Amino acid sequence: MHGETELYARDFAELNEGFLELTACGPRPGLPASVLERLARLNARPRRRLASVSFALFGFGFEDEAAWASLLSPGVRDLEHPYDPRDPAAERFALVALTALRALVRGAPHSVSAWIGLPAATRARLAELEISLLAPVAAQAGARLHGRRSLREGHWHRLLDAAERGDARQLVVLSALGKQWTIRRSLGIELSRVPKRRYLR
Repeated sequence: MHGETELYARDFAELNEGFLELTACGPRPGLPASVLERLARLNARPRRRLASVSFALFGFGFEDEAAWASLLSPGVRDLEHPYDPRDPAAERFALVALTALRALVRGAPHSVSAWIGLPAATRARLAELEISLLAPVAAQAGARLHGRRSLREGHWHRLLDAAERGDARQLVVLSALGKQWTIRRSLGIELSRVPKRRYLR
């Protein structure tokens, strides 16, 4: 069981790192300019530290269950030819991410939901999605790719500070907060404004 948990954590970290590398290709919705500037300067080691947090640093708008019910419906068909992708890099990442999530959700559904904020109904539809439909779904999901919406700008900077310093303790604290927000989203609980607080250093 412990080995499976480590395997899932490694897969999740690889997806996060893939998204962080994608930010070098251009701006991503949901990421403030100040955060994008720091991500572009991030070296490999702190990038891996940041990618290892216990929640997804990106999302596909899974909280919009109606949109995903349509997107994952059996009526989805192959793309019409010739097809000209608007954001090839985002679509490639979407295909990798959705393929991985589809496999992972079958073995660890609750872990996946807690990691990326995947509601139960969408999780079930994704698990049942035919392999042949992954590409057309990913082509449409690429436009929905964004930085984690539940993370405020200040939280991103604290994560980056901790990753650059190699502060494992602070990363654990910030990871726990991020995962809590992600779980709330998967349950449809809106995030309310909270007063600023001091974070452990």
